[in-house]
Amino acid sequence: MTRRLPIAGAAVAAAGVVAWLALGGDDSAPPASAAAPVGDRATVERRDLVDRDQLDGTLGYADPGKLAAGAAGTVTRLRAPGAVARRGERLYDLDGAPAAFLMYGKLPAWRDFSPWMEDGEDIRQLERNLIALGHDPDRDVEVDDEWDWATTAAVERFQDEHGLAEDGTLAQGELVFRRGPTRIGEPDATVGQGIAAGQPLAAISSTRRQVTVDLEATRQELARAGDAVTVELPTGRSARGRIADVGKVAEQPAGDEGGDATIEVTIALRGKAARGADLDQAPVDVGFAVERREAVLAVPVKALLARQGGGFAVEVAGAGGTRVVPVEPGLYADDFVEVEGDLREGQTVVTAR
Repeated sequence: MTRRLPIAGAAVAAAGVVAWLALGGDDSAPPASAAAPVGDRATVERRDLVDRDQLDGTLGYADPGKLAAGAAGTVTRLRAPGAVARRGERLYDLDGAPAAFLMYGKLPAWRDFSPWMEDGEDIRQLERNLIALGHDPDRDVEVDDEWDWATTAAVERFQDEHGLAEDGTLAQGELVFRRGPTRIGEPDATVGQGIAAGQPLAAISSTRRQVTVDLEATRQELARAGDAVTVELPTGRSARGRIADVGKVAEQPAGDEGGDATIEVTIALRGKAARGADLDQAPVDVGFAVERREAVLAVPVKALLARQGGGFAVEVAGAGGTRVVPVEPGLYADDFVEVEGDLREGQTVVTAR
């Protein structure tokens, strides 16, 4: 299949025509040259090439949610956007006192915690947190679904540490269970505002970075769970990502009846570049693999020469000078091009400066 040389490659190729003619070459028999090559040098490599399609994405944080008030009152303290709460730390204050604390777990707090409550997995979850926070110094708590005297004692130690009434009871809403450290996002309330129970206070999320892409449903073959992608961050750096989830339900863009239906693709980020980008809801470019070649011979695109009469070649440098070798270009990706011809891995080729 014939591929069109990219604009940058075409410019290099045009320069190559001049170089070829200067060497006195013709299309049928590329001659050797003893003259020193003009340009830089590169190595013929055996490498994987991936051609990517760049799509718009949004950089954010995983596991988004809302922090809601557990009781009615006046907001007297809210954590600043971007702050990170960890296990046992308070999330906000009502009426001048701490009103809710973060605990780790997958079950939401759906009832009051008290010595007379029925058995349940939420008790086990609470006991794990109390132990992790150091409120069972004598190791009396048995982590199970049953509330006993040791559980009450651990709760009272927690209450004593945070200036709460030491009654061994925690009302629904005083504990907020999340899977790990929780980042505070944009506020929905302000300090001094009177609120009702259940009213949103702020956006919350995990501290893990993720990117979401609204992919046209007709192009869903681009995204498969587990595939690697590249992400160009607002900082100008690139990050590695992997597709974590591909939506199963297509949605029509809001307010755009003529738009194409999309599915949401979620990408987990990894590496230092991802951790260094502290922006939320920022636009990014995501590179999805369209075509790939594995372990092919490749040279920089700027090593290609345009042959008189059509086709391409590369100038191979050796101990005796240089020679022009016809090649058949294949996949272009990441400033490299797949080549087939009388070449071998490790040879030196001349590239444009």
